[in-house]
Amino acid sequence: MSDDKEKAPAPKASGGGPGIVGLILPAVLAAGAAFGGAKIAGASHAAPVAAAAEVAVAKPPGPTLPLDPFLVTVPDANKKNHPMKVTIALEFGDGPKAPKEEELKGLVPRVRDTALSYFRTMSYETVSDPMANDKIRTELVDRFKASGTPAERVLITDLVCQ
Repeated sequence: MSDDKEKAPAPKASGGGPGIVGLILPAVLAAGAAFGGAKIAGASHAAPVAAAAEVAVAKPPGPTLPLDPFLVTVPDANKKNHPMKVTIALEFGDGPKAPKEEELKGLVPRVRDTALSYFRTMSYETVSDPMANDKIRTELVDRFKASGTPAERVLITDLVCQ
């Protein structure tokens, strides 16, 4: 029997489990991945927060002059007329040069004449193009300033063309 004891395999000291390294290594890797993911996610959300802060800094408009709707016919490429209804409002800057609210009523005939003259030169294809709205706004502001109306911005509040 003494021979059997010498040839028997020795029992494992660790109890057959994965060991301490096998338990700690996956935990360390998981923590590192979580930390890296949080850093990346935080960096991508930092830009919209800064953009929101810039939007909040925008100055409020000065007095606004809403106008009655304009009804105009615009021709297409085949010379067929299409009815168009446009409603705009003008924003004026805030400062010493800005007209007072009681002065705005005196500007209405000049503004309507300038806007109506511009809308009559437009074509159906131009009005139908959604990308043309910025060009229309810019052109109207330039024409208003040329006519002596100190408008800072034009808002197109309604535009329907059939």
